[in-house]
Amino acid sequence: MQRECLDVLVVGAGAFGAVSALELAQRGHQVTILDRTTIGPHPSASSNDISKMIRMDYGSDIFYHELADYSLDIWEQWNEEWPKRLYHPERFLVLAAKPFEPGSFEFESERVLRQRGYTPERFNAAQLAAKWPAWNASLYPQGYLSPRGGWAESGAVVSRLLESGRTEGVHFIQGALDEVLSKGSQVSGVRYRERNGSMNTLTADRVVVAAGAWTPILLPWLEDTLKPVAQPIIHYEVEDPSQWQSPIFPPFAADTSGSGWYGFPSLQDGRLKLGHHGNGRVADPDSRGEVSKEHLDHARSFLRSSLPKLSDVPVVGTRVCLYCDTFDGDLWIGEDPERSGLIVAAGGSGHGFKFTPMIGKIVGDALEKRDNRWLYRFDWRERGKPRKEAARLQL
Repeated sequence: MQRECLDVLVVGAGAFGAVSALELAQRGHQVTILDRTTIGPHPSASSNDISKMIRMDYGSDIFYHELADYSLDIWEQWNEEWPKRLYHPERFLVLAAKPFEPGSFEFESERVLRQRGYTPERFNAAQLAAKWPAWNASLYPQGYLSPRGGWAESGAVVSRLLESGRTEGVHFIQGALDEVLSKGSQVSGVRYRERNGSMNTLTADRVVVAAGAWTPILLPWLEDTLKPVAQPIIHYEVEDPSQWQSPIFPPFAADTSGSGWYGFPSLQDGRLKLGHHGNGRVADPDSRGEVSKEHLDHARSFLRSSLPKLSDVPVVGTRVCLYCDTFDGDLWIGEDPERSGLIVAAGGSGHGFKFTPMIGKIVGDALEKRDNRWLYRFDWRERGKPRKEAARLQL
């Protein structure tokens, strides 16, 4: 089918916006990115961090297992094509707080991996203590090492995608979206505020809003289905980074559906990141606050019990990461049924970054009204029963 060349405006220069702009430019469209910064990913964007987890493990939800598998193919391809390898395939350590049982995140994730032809390495407490001795094995009677996964240098990934977009002819305008403009029910462009405070307009055949946690602020009719949620991140400093790197300390999830804890190997500079995939709190993206002392104490308690050698490591940084939560934990990608030409690509819900290599293709097909096997889960939908993705704290 012959593609029509369209003027497309992408609002947001985070992971979803950057990869969507690149894909659309490669498809022959004229693409402009509107963001509050023009030199790289916005410093407050959730994807602009030192690391993000890349995993296939999604409990019994085969849909996400398969989407992650396709994404991993492209992560590996990018490693070969880009000047620097930004995806680190160090596998993924999954720890269970009790023996595996049907229905649990750990049991179902391992079952689906095996069903799909993978061979995760299951271990018991004694084997955990022998192979990954940093862990207090008495707390984790079972677990497995997922064979395909790791972590990515997320901020660097977004910068690379934006650079690739520039090479493909993507234009960049600095400004903050004020309003999506329409002629009748057809989107015609946007009004935006320039850096000096003056208002200006941009015309476009299609508008893609990929503004992460700001999406329900910019498109208030989505505030019942999308929520900006603040999540705490802590960076510690270890004395000997080599003792806290793969293979002896791979990226991990420690009873994540029961506790929320996940983390990463140390960087070469000694920074070790600990995150919490929990409920978080609804927050204004522009005044998200700080990581609370209560959470710092909670994290310290986790380290003392689960990783005793990290009991007293100093905190060298904190960050409030913003999720854009959907009511059902699925991404939100599709055309607004009441505003023709407006595509929303948001709702990462704390697990969307790993799918970045596939997001551009999904957004491109949504914009061009092409069939895409993944869109049915992400497309525009009525608010239904609340649920979470399988790895998130379920309490």
